[in-house]
Amino acid sequence: MGWRFLMLIAALAVWPLSAQAEHANIKLRVFRVDAEASKARDETAAASDEEPPLGGINPRPVFRAKVNEPLALQFILTNIYPHGELKNVTIRYFVVRAEKLGQKKLPALDKGMVTEGRFTMNLKPKGRVGARVAFRLDTPGVYLLRVQTKNTKSDHEHFSAIDLLVE
Repeated sequence: MGWRFLMLIAALAVWPLSAQAEHANIKLRVFRVDAEASKARDETAAASDEEPPLGGINPRPVFRAKVNEPLALQFILTNIYPHGELKNVTIRYFVVRAEKLGQKKLPALDKGMVTEGRFTMNLKPKGRVGARVAFRLDTPGVYLLRVQTKNTKSDHEHFSAIDLLVE
């Protein structure tokens, strides 16, 4: 067998894996805001995951906060899809009340919403979008902080999430 034949076999072996290309790298963080010093402190961060499966593969980190404590979420999403522009992609971020830590099913987004926002845009290769949003949680309980993609024209979507436990 020649080296060309071996290269062909290797290329065919990885070809099915390349059909499910990655689209987004999402760096999400939540932190306390020290208003006097204008600094972020006590940060928790999460990286990209994908659905399916429901709720993703990676366990979510947990950030503990106190009622009415000034908090901020920040995310940066980078398009890492290597095959061109992703058109009409929606990037949505939100903080919503949840039933329990680590729950796989998304909570109802029509009630218990603390803050939310979205962008619908064409993402060029290596294009980036992000936001930093200040918020407070006035009721003890469990909350989900999540950033997610929609309409990437793929068999999966990307997200990043952190559970918030407010006492």
